[in-house]
Parts: sequence; C-alpha cells; structure tokens
Amino acid sequence: MLETNRIYNMDCLEGIKKIETGSVKLVATDPPYFQGFTHNGQKGAFNDLAISRPFFAQLAQEFARILSEDGEFYIFCDWRGYAFYYPIFADYLPVRNMIVWDKMSGAGNFYRNTHELMIYGAVNSQTIRRETNVWTEKAFSSGARVSDGEKAHPTQKPLGIMQRIITNSSAPGDLVLDCFVGSGSTAVAAVKTGRRFIGFEIDERYFNIAQDRIARETKAAFLAPAT
Repeated sequence: MLETNRIYNMDCLEGIKKIETGSVKLVATDPPYFQGFTHNGQKGAFNDLAISRPFFAQLAQEFARILSEDGEFYIFCDWRGYAFYYPIFADYLPVRNMIVWDKMSGAGNFYRNTHELMIYGAVNSQTIRRETNVWTEKAFSSGARVSDGEKAHPTQKPLGIMQRIITNSSAPGDLVLDCFVGSGSTAVAAVKTGRRFIGFEIDERYFNIAQDRIARETKAAFLAPAT
C-alpha cells in the first residue's frame, strides 16, 4: 500500500492498483486536454482518441474500486473532452451531474472560452449537494495569481476551485486522490484544508515542481499558529 501525503512519479494506472479498496473519499483530477488533436499536436478527428479509451476505462474501474461507500469524484474536462470521457466513466461510476466552472475570462475567436466542465459523481445515491452546478471561481486569467502566485503548469488549477471541491465533498482527515498532479494544486488544497492526499505525476519535471510546492505549503501549515 502507498503512504499518504505523498505524490509519486509514476504512471497512475500502476500506482492506483496499490491503493486500498474503499479507502478514498474523494477523487479530484484533471486529465490531459488533448481532445481533437493527434499525437503530434495537429488537428485530428474525434476518432483519434480511440487509442486512449482503454486507459481511461481501466482508470474508471480503479476509481470504482478505491472510492469509499460515500465517495465522490470530480473529473475536469473541456467541451470536446466531455463527450469522450462521460460514456467511459458512466460505464463504471455513478455520474450525477455536470459542473460548469465559470472562470470569468478566457480566450477564443468563436466566442470566448470562459468555462471548463467537470464530470461529478457520488457513490451513495443519498448524497445531497444543494448549491447550483455553475460555479464562479477565478482562474489565472481572471486574478488567481494574487492568491496562488505565478502558474507553474500550462493547465494549472487555482486553489480556489480545488478547495471548493475538497471542502464540499470531504472532511478533515479524509483521503483525496489526484491521478494527474501537474503543479500540485489538489495536494496543496488538501494540505490547507486538513485532508490527506495521494497523487501521481508521470512527468518528472512537473513532479519536482509539485514536490517543492507541496513541501513549502506543508511547512507553512505546520508553522501556522493554532486558531
């Protein structure tokens, strides 16, 4: 079994198999946004994604295994990726809704892209979430740098959105999993909210960036005066 409050520089499909069944309260993760492109970055057809379908099917099965009886999950995607991810994850997990993240600003020529999407699910059908499924939270393009500092990863999620997910769907001491750590926002948000975490990042460069960032935040949390 894996130690908690650590991230691992490894393929998440290998690592997740070492997580105890039913031990994870919350999965909050941001898979690569490669939809609509071939492996070399050129625009491709939607069917080009078929090569990655087995990977995500295996990941969905593992999510179903490791989530607790009251577990929840949030999977980030964009408007193209939702059509790809939804049927895969819905085959193995109880998807309950789509959350729209209003980022307040964005780029684009065919209407500006000011939102991202999340596939949301809860294992227990009695789980109740009363707020709306449209969340307005600052992205880096709309002011998150003030609280988060400079971006360390191209698709870095701000702490505001990650802390909202974590506080909504877990309690202090619960275990949070992120399979695509990037710059470490999920882990940092877990530290700040008193949750345990496990994360995987296959890219060594971003693994090291995340390690340093998590270490700084953990030290700061440890040194903070009690309230």
